[in-house]
Amino acid sequence: MAQLNKVIQIEKYHEGLAAGVAKMWNLSRDGWGGDTRVMTEEQVKKKEANSDNIELYLALDSEEVVGYCGLSEYKEDTGSLYIPLLNVRPDYQGHKIGKKLVLQALDKTVELGWPRLDLYTWAGNTKAVPLYKKCGFFWEDRDDSTHLMNFIPQVLNTPLLKPVFESLDWYEDSTRLIEVKPDGVKENGFTFYEYSWQNEETSARVQFERTSRGISLIETDEFILQIKMADHEVIQEEEREFEITVVNKGGSPLNFKANGTDTGRIKYDFAADQMVEDESTITASFTVEKGEEPSHWRTHPSIKATISVNGLECELKLGVFPINPAKIEGNYSGNLSFLDKATSIDVEITNNLRENAEFQIDFPVNEQVVLTKQTFTVEIPARGRKTVSVPLTIKQHGFYNPELTITATKNDEQKLTFQQDISVAFKGLGEKFGGESKDFWHIFNGLGQINVRKRDLLTSAARNNEKNQPFAFMTPKLGKPYSLEFTKKKPSSVTWEINDSSIDMKISLESAEMEGLLLTQTYRLFGDGIVHTWAEVENIGESVHPEVAFSQPVYHELEKVYFPLDGEVVHFTENRIMEIGELDSERITGNWYFSEGQYGPIGLAWSKDSSAGPESWQFIIEDQFGKLEPGAKAVSGTITLSLGAFQSVEEFIAYAEQVHVGKKPEKGSELSFKADQLVIQPDADLEFTLKTYRNSYLDGTLKIGNEIHEITAEMEKTSHSMTVPFAALQPLSIVDASYEGNGTEARFKELLLSPSGSVTSATDGNLIIDNGIITLKADPNFYPGIYSMKVNGHEWLDHSYPELTAKSWWNPWAGGMKTAPNGINTFSLLKETSHAEVVEKKDSEGNKWTGLAITTEFKEHKQWNGVQYTQYYLMLPGVPIVASFAEVKDAGGKNLAHEVWITDLFIGGDTLTDVGISVSDSKQAHAYHAGKEEIALLLDEDSYFTSNSCDDKFYMISNNDAYPTDAYTNKEVLQLVSRHKGEFEKSAPLFLLFDERKLTGDLLKKLRRFQF
Repeated sequence: MAQLNKVIQIEKYHEGLAAGVAKMWNLSRDGWGGDTRVMTEEQVKKKEANSDNIELYLALDSEEVVGYCGLSEYKEDTGSLYIPLLNVRPDYQGHKIGKKLVLQALDKTVELGWPRLDLYTWAGNTKAVPLYKKCGFFWEDRDDSTHLMNFIPQVLNTPLLKPVFESLDWYEDSTRLIEVKPDGVKENGFTFYEYSWQNEETSARVQFERTSRGISLIETDEFILQIKMADHEVIQEEEREFEITVVNKGGSPLNFKANGTDTGRIKYDFAADQMVEDESTITASFTVEKGEEPSHWRTHPSIKATISVNGLECELKLGVFPINPAKIEGNYSGNLSFLDKATSIDVEITNNLRENAEFQIDFPVNEQVVLTKQTFTVEIPARGRKTVSVPLTIKQHGFYNPELTITATKNDEQKLTFQQDISVAFKGLGEKFGGESKDFWHIFNGLGQINVRKRDLLTSAARNNEKNQPFAFMTPKLGKPYSLEFTKKKPSSVTWEINDSSIDMKISLESAEMEGLLLTQTYRLFGDGIVHTWAEVENIGESVHPEVAFSQPVYHELEKVYFPLDGEVVHFTENRIMEIGELDSERITGNWYFSEGQYGPIGLAWSKDSSAGPESWQFIIEDQFGKLEPGAKAVSGTITLSLGAFQSVEEFIAYAEQVHVGKKPEKGSELSFKADQLVIQPDADLEFTLKTYRNSYLDGTLKIGNEIHEITAEMEKTSHSMTVPFAALQPLSIVDASYEGNGTEARFKELLLSPSGSVTSATDGNLIIDNGIITLKADPNFYPGIYSMKVNGHEWLDHSYPELTAKSWWNPWAGGMKTAPNGINTFSLLKETSHAEVVEKKDSEGNKWTGLAITTEFKEHKQWNGVQYTQYYLMLPGVPIVASFAEVKDAGGKNLAHEVWITDLFIGGDTLTDVGISVSDSKQAHAYHAGKEEIALLLDEDSYFTSNSCDDKFYMISNNDAYPTDAYTNKEVLQLVSRHKGEFEKSAPLFLLFDERKLTGDLLKKLRRFQF
């Protein structure tokens, strides 16, 4: 625990404290489950500038920020403020700083006249829950969250209780029992929370009823006041009673007044004015109009009574849960529906009565469906539930929304009749329609659907009708400062519009916080799974709004996600889940991200004019509109959500950047390790770099060979380089490295090439080139390719040099290795003129490669006339690798955009049956033998070839743009084929590598760093 420098001061946040706030968060990680995310001063400034806090209180020990407490309007309900985030630096806990911050927020709530203060925590927060309860919070008994409500502001602002708290200290004199579990006394379906206080002078207790969020009982030394009724659940339109009791505990009569009139759906009217000597009870009747079922997130419809005792007022409240005699819900289990085919829907009926009853359900006649029968009867026990299968045939796709007539017959033969809708979507390919259910507004297009939750405008989009989805657009916000008003506001309108290929849903919202601004959010759903959404803001008022901004928060459970960071496409692995908050917005260098996983490929793209980045667990897309004069309009950038419409990250990048699909990006790892140079000189010091793309500092041990480096979080590094001395290296060396830190153990391998000697060439009627290990031979008069490739004296290519022949399916057949346009057969290729020469080429890292260049010029072929291209076969001296690529020297005016180029080679050597093909799929490794029978294979990245005649393994590493490599063998040949698209001046290189060791595809792909 830290030693305090002086008394802790509570101050309001300003930007001058942003660096201190960042430091506080970085030193508080252990209190949040060991989170290692890094917070910077700039991130704090941005976060707080975009915040919807009314106030932000900071606890300061001298200049150190040691505590944080936000205060905002509660988005889930009316009538409450909210503490969105409370934190005390771990080394300062135990000094009652959390209490100081909470009480400051509570005082502000009282000052502003709000009746309640809410917060959320987690059930295991055993340190904080007693503090919260001591400060007046009650833990609500719910499955979906740990939600706490504090009614002390209402207590202190109630005139009738003010005299009591002249004698009582609400905090110090509390006698409430504090337990780390949900609170509440349950009675007749109600839950009551009770405060109690006592000191030498006086005592008091106040009860609050959970669903009304209001006072249901007050007891002081002078009186008891209470509002009661028999049941919390009330059948709609059925007359019921409530009562208000006053008990006089003092010696003098009480001047008691009570009155109340309709509030919303609850209809009642009563008044009383009397002197109470001992005890008096007022009884009044009420009914509840039909309406929506209330949510436990919100204050329920309530009976409200204004009470006066001796001239001092209070308000008593009881919430009710309006019900029909039964709750009816319809469900269709399939995603797509099919016309004129017998099917069924399920109708779930819950008996809300306290006795057994028979329910008769009558379906209306409807053109959309044909039912086997219109009436269903079912007996359901008290408070029980049954599901009835309703057979039908669908005649039209669309939203089936029948109003059912339900008659409940009780044991005494009394009948209760009511109407209730059910909502079922019958989706069909190409069918577009919208509709409204009990809890949502919907649009449908083919497989896809969008669901906007009425409670808070949370919007999910999916290709199925499952309840839980991995992606949601959260409630939009207008600012600045941003407000959460739309989470509680009913839209002024919701409309649907069908277009040729899409369907729109428009939701209009009138702002109260920024008076006169009308926000219209459009969701456009296409049949292929594309969603567009944008916002239009119009100033329909008379005031100028000097700074208007729009914020669209997004929630996404990310799996196997790709993000554009630091100019690279970074892949976050499937094993460790990626959370939005682990990104640094400063490192995002694109307007998209793309995820793969159990929900299929999902991509999100936004306008390049919008700003986007993480904020806690949400991803925020923001548009700045600036000043809006009366009558002015502004439109946000369009956000695109792809639900399976784009199957690969490169397709989605092309869409987001509005370009053609280009070369596949090399995908970096979230924790990358690489040598600064892959080609090194003997006895050179080598530099390696470890880099994390998660927003947390490296904190652990990096080991390369026998060299060990400690990297501490205090060094504040997301990237760390270290120099390692190396003795003389092999031509092809593998360096092992490891990192242990941030709760992770990672193993790395790096491939290093060490050239030695020279590359020589000779001519003896054909062209020979030798790097000391590999010898290549070519004769363009025989065939435009290489016909021989000997490695350490072993021939790997099968060929017919010097005479063309017929072999297996090929005639003529030359064998060897070549690259040529797809669709040109050997006859055509041999008609053209080719020549070969020795060339030197530098790679992208400045290394000089030497090898053969074979140039072919098409003059005879009708479709390819005028095209001239060169094949390259390049080597480094003393290194067992060949790099091969093609370059179009002259396209001859031909459009090569959709052409495919083929690199093929025939493996053989001395005896074909000596050759083995090793592949590994996801479950097991396989080996196949060439020359035995006809086998066609698709090679994975870990595949290689062996020969009984030598120790080397032969690896072929195709370029990143290539399709998977094919292998075909029969009793005469073994052919490898690599295909890649031809929209290039120069293709990315393909590599042939020879080594005795078993090497992985992940290691060998590092060669793709070499480009020419």
